Amino acid sequence: MNKIQNMLYYLIIGLQKWPNNYAQIPDELHKGMLMFIQEVARSGGEIPAELHKLLQILHKPSNEWGIQGLIEYYPGEAPVIEEFIGITPDAEDFINTYISPNEAQQRNMYAILQFCRDESRKLQTEYAQIRTFLSHSQNAVLSSFQLAQFVESFRDRELSTLVRQCYEEVTTLLVNFRKCPYCGWTLEYKNDRWRCNKENICYALADFEMFEQFDFENNRVYRLLPGIQRYVLLPGMSEMKLADFLKRKGYGVELFPNIDEYDLAVSLNNNKIFLDVKDFKDPRTLANFFNQKSLTYLDKYGHQVYVVVPEYRNILFPSYGKRASVLLKEDTEKFINIIMENEVDKMLKRVLL
Repeated sequence: MNKIQNMLYYLIIGLQKWPNNYAQIPDELHKGMLMFIQEVARSGGEIPAELHKLLQILHKPSNEWGIQGLIEYYPGEAPVIEEFIGITPDAEDFINTYISPNEAQQRNMYAILQFCRDESRKLQTEYAQIRTFLSHSQNAVLSSFQLAQFVESFRDRELSTLVRQCYEEVTTLLVNFRKCPYCGWTLEYKNDRWRCNKENICYALADFEMFEQFDFENNRVYRLLPGIQRYVLLPGMSEMKLADFLKRKGYGVELFPNIDEYDLAVSLNNNKIFLDVKDFKDPRTLANFFNQKSLTYLDKYGHQVYVVVPEYRNILFPSYGKRASVLLKEDTEKFINIIMENEVDKMLKRVLL
């Protein structure tokens, strides 16, 4: 990572840790502030004299921070902190894009992936079962019995434990929640409305006028971790819908081939292409995800592979796919073909028929 990326990393990680003990400023946040001051001074912007001033700045869109070159790594219209929300979805996307998955919100899923990919195991079937389970709305919130039924279906106890760790208990909090009409996760009342997780993209995808209460009687209740809801459930719902649609069209479909090398393998008449679903809030973040990858990594996308963006991203950013494609670097765009979910069928007819 370069200096600007490092600055963003330390600011975001520090802010994530701070709620654990507001009386003590995390070392990462202090380091991030010093790096912020250096970058602002280099760009001739306003230097925050103390932490309170820095927090005020971080609530503003990043294009108002006064740091030259920041737009290359972080969306210009996005702040890092948002009132009532905390760390913004764009900030979480940054960590997800640039940092090891072990430090990102989907680290539990990454641990499952590494376990299943281990040379001594190669658990393709089990991995596909887990991803499929976590990609259905009816499994977003479960009773302890329902969760146990699934995790105990695996012979390996370590794998069962890893899957269980994708959930957190919310039994005592359930009275404060409502059921999301789109993804089935927990709605929480914040800032005068019901919200589903931080980004709340579900608000644009379903009727948010009437909400069901959860009814698990006296059972203990578990929900997907917020990071799993954001980075596995939501894109996974698009993956499952797309897979079902393509099967009805007569295509052969394999989920998560070669233990998640891609999300879907689609075949017809002995021809095969691969689809990789990527779900970031901002098209610049998607472009940056690929722009900072090595040519060795990008090479796997150069042969009959298409990057698919869930259609709901067009709601916030019309022409999302085109915007992301334009932002790809010259060396990167040779490998990456970005299409929207609703363009897949047309592409397949052109490529496979």
